[in-house]
Amino acid sequence: MKSALECIPCMVGHVLQVSGMVTDCPDTRKKIVKKTMARIADIDFDSSPPEMARTLHQIIRDITGVDDPYRGLKDKSTEIALELLPELEKIVKNATDKFETIVRLVIAGNIIDFGADSNFKLSTAKDRVMEVLSMPLNLDAVKKLEAKINAAQNILYLCDNCGEAVIDRLLIQPYRDKITIAVRGGAILNDVTRREAELSGLYGLAPLIDSGDRTPGTVIKFANPVFREAFENADLIISKGQGNYETLSDTDRPVCFLLRVKCPEVAKNLSNAPLGSLHVINRNF
Repeated sequence: MKSALECIPCMVGHVLQVSGMVTDCPDTRKKIVKKTMARIADIDFDSSPPEMARTLHQIIRDITGVDDPYRGLKDKSTEIALELLPELEKIVKNATDKFETIVRLVIAGNIIDFGADSNFKLSTAKDRVMEVLSMPLNLDAVKKLEAKINAAQNILYLCDNCGEAVIDRLLIQPYRDKITIAVRGGAILNDVTRREAELSGLYGLAPLIDSGDRTPGTVIKFANPVFREAFENADLIISKGQGNYETLSDTDRPVCFLLRVKCPEVAKNLSNAPLGSLHVINRNF
């Protein structure tokens, strides 16, 4: 997805929010705003919004030295999801269609997102996860995904947010022998890195690699050689979340995007899908 004019107010609001997270100093915040606004003014509209987020967060890190402003929120998200996981496992165990239920729940976890929704409240996480069990979902796409997973020998699973990554275990566990898990190469927003993967129980579940990059999405030109090789050799790529969709929507690789819509521009790209809706998008199968 390319950046749109409508992305600019979101970028500005995000900078203001994050600058307040990393410093109380008015002069430092002004410096952050001036430098990031200059960069936004020079935006390349052919690039995706996560690529601009990558640049803006690098500016903020350079000015403040704060490497991971979301760490507390990430750890709390992981903690809440770990507490919820046993209940979700029971729901799957008792479900008539276990695969459909797993897909619903791993998409549900994508709602835990402080980048796309700065107003998200962790206190609502359980209710927001449980609501997906009765929401509309393209069941034909779910069946096609199940068939593709069963036929694949080498699956690359692109993680997204903390908390969500715990719930991803529901889909990774049954196919762990043919899955490689991929996380971000460094702290960015509330996305999962190697540190949070370990806290989420992903270590030892399946082989784990990182992108080598801090984009809150997947941009192959920034990725390390290990990630690039895994991406090019996978029979199937399972891509979680909006950021991965925004950066990979034009890929020619076999990919299934699992996400909830949290942004008007993503909604528009998906044929004016309702905000909050669930999506299983199979491409290049």
